[in-house]
Amino acid sequence: MLTNNPKPLIDSHVHIFPEKMMKAIFTFFHAQYQWDPPFSTNPEVILRDLENQGVNKSFCLAYAHKPGISRKLNSWLAGFSNSNPSIIPFGAVHPLDQDMRSIVLECLDQFRFPGMKLHCQVQQCSPDDERLNPLYESIIERSGGMIIHASSFPQPHKKYLGIDHISRLLKRFPDLNLIIPHLGLYELPGYRKLLEKYPGLYLDTAFVFQNGGYIPPVDQIVEMLLAFPDRIIYGSDYPFILEAPQNGINRILELGLPPESYRALFYDNAMNFLARITL
Repeated sequence: MLTNNPKPLIDSHVHIFPEKMMKAIFTFFHAQYQWDPPFSTNPEVILRDLENQGVNKSFCLAYAHKPGISRKLNSWLAGFSNSNPSIIPFGAVHPLDQDMRSIVLECLDQFRFPGMKLHCQVQQCSPDDERLNPLYESIIERSGGMIIHASSFPQPHKKYLGIDHISRLLKRFPDLNLIIPHLGLYELPGYRKLLEKYPGLYLDTAFVFQNGGYIPPVDQIVEMLLAFPDRIIYGSDYPFILEAPQNGINRILELGLPPESYRALFYDNAMNFLARITL
């Protein structure tokens, strides 16, 4: 186990899929972006790697790239997380799934997942798409949580991504407990206003510090971390990154934040988010 990692450590943004699906995702990355993550596609190896990194718990985020596969993927994730209690699963649903509400309630009520995940770029939908209303209504009804890839970072898409969609979503569902990955980049000033207005809104750091090819706006990020020390959560995006997660942790540690801010970022804020959505 790595001794220079923060202790305790929660990674709020990890992807573990059945190996056949994970291999297909890696193949897509190569074909679409000439991008080759240097990590295993085997679920058990990924989990062991996380443990070797010193990760105590991880949010495992599933998403369905097409309609009709959500139930099977969620069933697999339920079995995997039951066998590996360090995994905290967030279920998959697709905007074109015909039985959206029942899929969500199966995840929340039967599998006891704390929430659901959307990847708006992959699923080609905006987060404020009214077809998703049954998802949000069910989440709020059950006091669950949402994690929505809606940031324009690292790949922008004006039609589906960006803070305007999230602003409309939260105006419609102000009580939604929501994590926006990738720090909502590059729209931190707008997210500052949303964080002030909506107490259930959090940001995670996934991918932002994990790839040296991307230069984040460090000054703005430090300002946000100091202004909202209880609302930003560490995440890596492992294994969909090009460097060891430790590199990203080191970059965060080099920001020179107060010790209490690091404890919050690497552990307390994730636990507080889970406390908000305990079913």
